[in-house]
Amino acid sequence: MTALHPFRRAAAIVAACAALATALVALVVSQSQPARAAASMGEFTFAASSGKLTDPEPFGPSLTTPAACPDYEVRDENGNVVEAVPINYTLMLRAVMPGGGSVGVMGSVISASPYDTAKTASLAAADNPDLNLPADLTQIFTADGTYELQLVCLDDFGGEHPDGNYWTQKITVTGENWAVGEGAESTSVSLTGQPSDVEPGQKVEFSATIAPAEATGTVTFREGGTTIGSAPVSGGKAEFTTSDLPQGQHAVVAAFTPDDASNWGASESAPFTVSVFPPDFEIRDASGERLPDTPELRRGQTVELIVRGCAPGTAYAMSMRGNDAEFPDATADAEGVVTWKTLTVPEDAVAGRTAWDFEADKGCRANGGIGADVASAPFTVPEPSSESPSGSPTDDPSGDPTDDPSGDPSGDPSASADPSGDPSGTTGGSGTGGTGTSGGTGGTGGTSPTGGLASTGSQVALFGGLGAVLLTAGGVFAMRFARRNGLLGFGQPGA
Repeated sequence: MTALHPFRRAAAIVAACAALATALVALVVSQSQPARAAASMGEFTFAASSGKLTDPEPFGPSLTTPAACPDYEVRDENGNVVEAVPINYTLMLRAVMPGGGSVGVMGSVISASPYDTAKTASLAAADNPDLNLPADLTQIFTADGTYELQLVCLDDFGGEHPDGNYWTQKITVTGENWAVGEGAESTSVSLTGQPSDVEPGQKVEFSATIAPAEATGTVTFREGGTTIGSAPVSGGKAEFTTSDLPQGQHAVVAAFTPDDASNWGASESAPFTVSVFPPDFEIRDASGERLPDTPELRRGQTVELIVRGCAPGTAYAMSMRGNDAEFPDATADAEGVVTWKTLTVPEDAVAGRTAWDFEADKGCRANGGIGADVASAPFTVPEPSSESPSGSPTDDPSGDPTDDPSGDPSGDPSASADPSGDPSGTTGGSGTGGTGTSGGTGGTGGTSPTGGLASTGSQVALFGGLGAVLLTAGGVFAMRFARRNGLLGFGQPGA
């Protein structure tokens, strides 16, 4: 018998120990039964569907179990029930916290004990003298939201069922109030309007965006307690257009009302401000048509200028920027509107941007007097038209122009060359051959050697074959050398 080397002997011992440990683990796993995770057995019900956490009977007069509390079944190694231990003496109500864990809410509910069938248990303190109820449930339900309540069966020693099973119910807490159900998912509304500055009678388009987009309902657009309009929500948006906003500033909000309050919560947007005011000034032409902002006015053109937001009963002087012409004064009416019926652009007005300037220090302000000072009405004056040329223009050609080519042009490239082409065809393309430029058969053109690709392939094949032969010979030599010098060996058969 061949003795093992000491190192090999130690390795064998370690391997045997590992195999034994693995076998033990496999045996334990095969014989053990994992504990069943706690799970809901269904829903219990409250007699009340809502209430206040601060009431003497915060969850109403009673609750009902849907079935009997399950017994704990003791089984033998073959899985046969040896004993059924009743765990139905009392009930306990606990709340699952949003951050994890649970808190006892109500204990010692024994008015209908034992709970060996579906029963209704009274939650009145008179029926449960040992009822354990916290003094202030608002200290447990500290935040608004949905909470899960679990109704647990206990034995006469206060022990739970080993499987941890329970009945469940969900309530939604809002402040001191609670209601059965998961409650509504919160929503939000954002409101925009276009444009935000309009004149009386102009349209404003309001757009409300609801999140989440799946929420359905109606959006009411209102200012304070006044409803401006409403629109249904479609694809997360509700849009409304109006031209009836009166003069002034309006803080409009969008209020979302869900179709089903049990699924979606109501919400309201931040105010969106719309300013509705007539223009600070208007320039009208002789026909009374309002001109666009910064219009182009011709020299000698007469226009009407209307300025708003000025001091009632006050006379205002008028001037034109960059011009010494004199213009009449005008007096603001009782509503602060100053009107210059006729203002004529001087004939010597300089071309470019200019303006009608009036006295801003007398109190003309934008947006009905709540905006910035208004001191001018800009316009532009076009460049003067050029005069019609007189006499014959000097650039009118007369007689025979000097640039008219005569005779045989000397710059005709290669025109005098022999048009017969190169008869030998050597002027053909230098690429892949082709014909000559005129006549001729072209010649061979490019000088690509005949059979170049085939020659290259033959060389690659030759060198590849030589390399394979050399590698094979080198491998055989390496194996013989290693075996001869004891570097490569095979195990001997056992004695």
